[in-house]
Amino acid sequence: MASSSDNTTVTLRSDDGEEFVVQADTIAAASVLIKNMLEDGCAAGVIPLTQVTGRILARVVDYCNRHYADADAATTFSSGDPELDRFDTDFVSGIDQDTLFDLLLAANYLEVQGLLDLACKTVADQMRGKTVEGMRAHFNIVNDYTKEEEAQVRSEVAWAFE
Repeated sequence: MASSSDNTTVTLRSDDGEEFVVQADTIAAASVLIKNMLEDGCAAGVIPLTQVTGRILARVVDYCNRHYADADAATTFSSGDPELDRFDTDFVSGIDQDTLFDLLLAANYLEVQGLLDLACKTVADQMRGKTVEGMRAHFNIVNDYTKEEEAQVRSEVAWAFE
């Protein structure tokens, strides 16, 4: 794998054909999947990322460049660095639900742990303090329980509804 001083780049191609040229050491420090591909020699030329759109990959690359640009001092979620914490807050603030879930899926697929943690925390923050009905409304979840089934669940785990 390339060292920090070796300006080796790699091209990432999204599912919809967008290409992003990134520093190999930066993206390898961020993504376990890409690191393994680079180490195994599977990344000659262009790395196809068939489960990530260009719109989402652009955001992932932005996150990785900010958090992992210095591979030796790479930081993950909750680094304690006020500048990175501010970046993370701005990165997810005002993000629409579909983009957030697509980021979460991309972070999981690419194994970018810091971004996965940030996306999961954002979803958890959205759930905090909501009732079951509030979460259903927020996440567009259809209640497929009958009234009887819901009453049974509520009685079996009453503590969860307190």
